Amino acid sequence: MLDGVMLLWFVLAAVALLFVAVDIRTTPESTVLKWGFVLLTAYTGVVGAFLYVLGCREPLPGLHERYVAARWRQTLGSTMHCVAGDGVGILPGIDEDAAARLAVGKFAVGLAQPGMEFNRF
Repeated sequence: MLDGVMLLWFVLAAVALLFVAVDIRTTPESTVLKWGFVLLTAYTGVVGAFLYVLGCREPLPGLHERYVAARWRQTLGSTMHCVAGDGVGILPGIDEDAAARLAVGKFAVGLAQPGMEFNRF
């Protein structure tokens, strides 16, 4: 059962990422924010695509500036920019052993074991 749910989530996440990556090309937004929404969707799947449609996607040609003028949409863009940047910084900092423990759900147990450390760069 859980395998089917996980498979469904990853398929939906891939479709959402493809949708945002293709659709955002026509959005008159800065390149940094475009990459930010693509990265956010890569991290969060369907949730990121929902936030993109809700807060950044141009509803009609020529209305983008008025559409994103709302304070909450500007806040969403700023928050998305921070989350995308944090994720880019965090991912390289996880070593393979910690990533493997995280993937199997034993991250907290692995941290409690003596002698196990993150690689420091």
